[in-house]
Amino acid sequence: VALRVTAMRAFEDINPGTWYGTGFVVDAAAGLVLTNRHVVTVGPIRAVAYFDQNEELPCEALYRDPCHDFGFMRFDPKALEFTSIVAIPLKPDELTIGKDIRVVGNDNAEKLQILSGTVARVDRNAPQYAGLYSDENTFYVGAATSTSGGSSGSPVLNVQGHAVALNAGGAQDASSAYYLPLDRVVHAVTALRESRVPKRGTVGCRLVFRAYAV
Repeated sequence: VALRVTAMRAFEDINPGTWYGTGFVVDAAAGLVLTNRHVVTVGPIRAVAYFDQNEELPCEALYRDPCHDFGFMRFDPKALEFTSIVAIPLKPDELTIGKDIRVVGNDNAEKLQILSGTVARVDRNAPQYAGLYSDENTFYVGAATSTSGGSSGSPVLNVQGHAVALNAGGAQDASSAYYLPLDRVVHAVTALRESRVPKRGTVGCRLVFRAYAV
């Protein structure tokens, strides 16, 4: 699902404007679309979802995780006339080093691009972005898939077609791309399906993984 998001006013570190991202359906009956927190943002927005058969539907921000870089939008599945809705299964346990992956999204705002790679790391520290928000207290996945703007929120798929991670960012001067593991996403999806707000908390500090003592 291609997403166009418009912010009407400045909120925290987000300025008014329009940007593009990617999402994918995780619950067809409920119309749940998973994407990045930095795509949904935490402020007031208007969003449009573009589906496979060039159908456009308005969607609303349903949930933004307070810590990690994922969020959900919701659309009305009954409003689709020509597009068959298929939810991508979330399988965080199938994420392992050396597995071939495909990142399917709207890379550089081009609709439906497929980038290939191999999982190289599953213990990378969360990337640090410019601005007020960066993820923390979680490992990230690393692979060289050269993702760029517009591919935020893309599913990282294995050969079975299961989502094993969520594309979140990438290096500007290298092929490195960074993916969020889906463990906490599965917890949130389960709660939203039961019409509950996902319970979240914090330890009140930022933990950094170091492989060797320094």
